[in-house]
Amino acid sequence: MRLSGADIQSATGGRWHGSVPDSMGAITTDSRIFQTGSTFLALRGANFDGHVYAASVADRAVALIGDKAGVALWSDLNSNLRLDLSNSILEVGDTLQAFGQIANAWRQRLVDTTVIAISGSYGKTSLRSMLETGFSALNLKVAATHANLNNLIGVPQTLLAVPLDTDIAIIECGISEVGEMERLAAIVQPDITVLTGMTEAHGEGLGGLAGIVNEKALLLEGANWCALGAGVAELFAKHHIAVHAPCLSMQQNEPEHVDWQLDDCALTLTYQGQQADMSLSLPAAHWAQNLAFAASIMLRHLNAASACTSLQSVVAALSTWQPQAGRLQTKTGHNGCLILDDCYNANPVSMQAAIDTLKAMRGNKVAILGDMAELGDVSDMAHAGLDISQLDAVYLIGEQMQTLAAKHTKVFWFASTDAALAALTDADFDSRHTILIKASRSMALEKIVQLLSQPEVIHAV
Repeated sequence: MRLSGADIQSATGGRWHGSVPDSMGAITTDSRIFQTGSTFLALRGANFDGHVYAASVADRAVALIGDKAGVALWSDLNSNLRLDLSNSILEVGDTLQAFGQIANAWRQRLVDTTVIAISGSYGKTSLRSMLETGFSALNLKVAATHANLNNLIGVPQTLLAVPLDTDIAIIECGISEVGEMERLAAIVQPDITVLTGMTEAHGEGLGGLAGIVNEKALLLEGANWCALGAGVAELFAKHHIAVHAPCLSMQQNEPEHVDWQLDDCALTLTYQGQQADMSLSLPAAHWAQNLAFAASIMLRHLNAASACTSLQSVVAALSTWQPQAGRLQTKTGHNGCLILDDCYNANPVSMQAAIDTLKAMRGNKVAILGDMAELGDVSDMAHAGLDISQLDAVYLIGEQMQTLAAKHTKVFWFASTDAALAALTDADFDSRHTILIKASRSMALEKIVQLLSQPEVIHAV
């Protein structure tokens, strides 16, 4: 990013104290990773105040951005501690809102970049990584969300890091409260909006499924066209939400999307008389569905410009995709067992998809499943409704999983991850076993992944 102090003042409606910088580059909100020559923006939360950390970076900062109370604090620090906080200081009404406004000002400069916004209750991170892989393999310059930078702090960070010469910017947008999506949509102003699917994930703060559907729909405003995953169009119709932008829907019998068929790990994709094959590392139907969705989006975008991109070239580009850490990654465990590490997050749809993938594996199938968080009033029903039939052994962890354990007599239930760790220390798994480990991030099941992945200690005799 490269904006002038005047540009940022115009975007935020703020007021400069001291000189107005001619040029401002990176904006950082975390003093621990601050780099010389950046601007420090002080965020304020329920349990922290970033303004108190400005003194530690002020001598290396081009400028400081704070709210009225924070700027007053900096003035007091100057007087009482004789610190040199004589930087250019921009005073704004709300620093989080200002962060988004600055990011939007930079987004307006990205005139040659196609900005794709992705949201949904499940699948958005996998789809984002598939699109990043596919477009990059076709020699386009791609910038994309990394890690979990998909909220009101992460989205501005991601946008501000997009270079001017980027062809495709893929911005993941996640919400947990009413009003957040409207703000994210105003920041990103996507050319293309992608909604993967919707369920009761984060329903606790959004008013259930109806609230989720209404909030997600706000990301469609102003987009040139949108892509809707399986079931999304039906949910919009059910909740009387009109989609005004041209739409690519993954509904059955829609001619514009790519169809798929999975036979074990062999995936066949078809599109308007064309066919292409690729191999997956697991018999994961939800991966196949997402790859078909990614191929559909890529073909729609690329053919709008050149009308000559083939399904074969798109599938070849997508064939290098690999799942990200903690998202159904395969690892070798004790005695040669196979671990499916999917402990990064969970909701009812992704949990069942992972279980179904396990069912499609050969050998002894073991599931270690923890609570799914933030489901609100539907939590008991969502946990109890999981289909864990056809599995050889099931370990359930957490208070919410107790509702599922009550339905099955041959499962093991533990109140906490630590209790499960103790019980699994002497587990007798070997090369015949495939072990799925999945839960919401708050359950910290990576501890179990680490336990079962540890190499055995060989004692000298």
